[in-house]
Amino acid sequence: MQQRSTRWAAAFLLAAAVVFFRKVLFQGDYTFPWDFLYYHYPLSSLMTRAFASGEFPLWDTSTYCGRPFYALLQSQAFYPPAILTSLAGAVAGERRVLYLLELQAVAHVFLAGLFTFGLLRALRVGVAAALAGALVYQLGAFFTSQAQHLGAVDAAAWMPLAWHAVILLGRGFTWRRMALLVAALAMSFLAGFTAVTIVVFGSAGMLALALAAVRSAPVGLPFYVIAGAAWAALVSAIQLFPTMELAGLSVAAQRAQYGNGSGMPLEALITLLWPNWWGVFEFGTVEWKLPFNATFVYLYCGIPALVFAVAALVRRAGRQTAVFAGLAVAFAFWMLGNSTVVGRTLVPLLPGTLRGAMYVEFAMAAFVLALAVLAGLGADALLAGRGRALHAAVVLLVAADLVWAGSGRPFNTSRGAGIDFAQIDGVREIPAVLRDLSRRTTPPARIDNMGGSSTWTGCSPLFDVPSANGDDPFALTRLIEVRNIFGQGNPWERYRDVVAPGSPVLDLLNVEYLVARTGAPSHGLERAANVPGMAVYRNPGALPRFFLVGRTHRAANLADAVALMRAPEFDPSEEAVVEGVAVRAEGSGTVRVKRYGTREIELETEAALPALLVTSEAWYPGWRAWVDGSGQPLILTNAAFRGLEIPAGRHTVRMRFDPPVLWRSGMVSLAALLALAGLVAAGDNRRRKA
Repeated sequence: MQQRSTRWAAAFLLAAAVVFFRKVLFQGDYTFPWDFLYYHYPLSSLMTRAFASGEFPLWDTSTYCGRPFYALLQSQAFYPPAILTSLAGAVAGERRVLYLLELQAVAHVFLAGLFTFGLLRALRVGVAAALAGALVYQLGAFFTSQAQHLGAVDAAAWMPLAWHAVILLGRGFTWRRMALLVAALAMSFLAGFTAVTIVVFGSAGMLALALAAVRSAPVGLPFYVIAGAAWAALVSAIQLFPTMELAGLSVAAQRAQYGNGSGMPLEALITLLWPNWWGVFEFGTVEWKLPFNATFVYLYCGIPALVFAVAALVRRAGRQTAVFAGLAVAFAFWMLGNSTVVGRTLVPLLPGTLRGAMYVEFAMAAFVLALAVLAGLGADALLAGRGRALHAAVVLLVAADLVWAGSGRPFNTSRGAGIDFAQIDGVREIPAVLRDLSRRTTPPARIDNMGGSSTWTGCSPLFDVPSANGDDPFALTRLIEVRNIFGQGNPWERYRDVVAPGSPVLDLLNVEYLVARTGAPSHGLERAANVPGMAVYRNPGALPRFFLVGRTHRAANLADAVALMRAPEFDPSEEAVVEGVAVRAEGSGTVRVKRYGTREIELETEAALPALLVTSEAWYPGWRAWVDGSGQPLILTNAAFRGLEIPAGRHTVRMRFDPPVLWRSGMVSLAALLALAGLVAAGDNRRRKA
């Protein structure tokens, strides 16, 4: 009977998620807005394309002159559901990637509801009340307002499962329960949104502390959670360690100095009762004049949820209710951040690394889950002993209220896909023209932006057009410093628009085509193409990706290298700046590209005298080089790129990307998984023998 009720509840939760996102799922001209379309979709497209060609996506050649795709946390390269999505896309075809990604998001909203139902049942809440509480989390404020952040949606889906595991561990330790906690925490990290992962880990720890404090669990429960978090980090090592390596070399390391967001405004609290108090339902159709993000002034989780939460405090007072009521208050202060005295006092005390990764407003997910649990507890108190008809009516009321309030709103539904491999904003000429122009050389010439939208370069993985630009929180610091020579942007941003198209450093980056708004000044560049709303200019001074120079300047560090490259007399076609080593370079020569792949390059060089091979390929740990089969050290050249000493004569040069950190971290993950599986199996054997 219990299994049958669970199946019916799961079916209802699935139906509720489908109805809520019906426009996205069943009407082809609707999708999720903003970052989902213009950030996550290109990343998924690149991974799908790699799988279709029989490769794992280690290196992305289409953005920032190259970047380590596998180390990008947001790429979800090691997140099992995302891998399945990309594999399905490789089979179904690239045109289905966006829809498959939408299915991935909706599936996680369903999982969030299902895991919350399981959590409430573990708290001994009846089926109808558990279903009502699950709907509050599934269709409440967080998933309604944050649908654009795929990683946030995916990570938050695992939080109720983590809480469930903590509840079970509080009733007694078993390795199976520990494995459940480790799995939930690891999946929340691999989902690729650090701010929500911090909330999942932190809320699980706070729940354990609260249960131990009110003596509803052993005092050792927090230590179990700490151990589970550490084990989850080891299981996630295949992503964690590469991301840590990248973070240290990227602008992500500087994030703390620019703040981490102030948290949700106090004004958002009124939307617990009145969802459209601030006019968020009209966002995008009328001018938004309020000084805060529209997606963080929506907290509506339903009037029934608030009634049930109050009922829990009145009709089901006790340790259990006190724990979740206290957590709801704590999470409210967390998500409000600097909007309260508590937040303004505590947030600055956190370590800089944590502050840089933590956007406090995303604690909304934990607040909504705590409210959902309270709603489930209160509904159980009110529905106890009532008939099935009333149970069904309450569940339908909760679902109808949340669907009415949140479904199809601007922050979770956008009309018009806007962009894909073949078009942008309905204009099919743009991607086709850019691909045609760039592929006239081998390897393809890079594009960049000049007074235009960052979409052209930020979505370059989707268009399959290489770019020297991008817009990613893990942009390499050295590359951004080079781009500052000819570009500009706010210090806390990762996108740099070209403002000095005549700069020889722009030539160095193999930027042959510049995309600009129609009517932008040409700055002496050649008009290459006209397409609706934009113009494409050709930079006749663009240098090839690979060439030889016979003169070098030695720099002590990055700042010194950039200063040398800023000098008016710097001519990258004849000279190069190297760091850390003395280089023998006496003449130039020729370079022929024999093979150019995503992680392997083969060149043929010829020079009468020793020379330096200069590239506009981003330097990064894991790239290795061979000259005629003999390993040679790569040289950090022109502040951000790979260089190589070449002897006189004709030679074959090979470069390959084999990041040692990936293989080492993969072994750590495998060992952690095997050890955990072994302990679970041993525990099961002991129970069977007992």
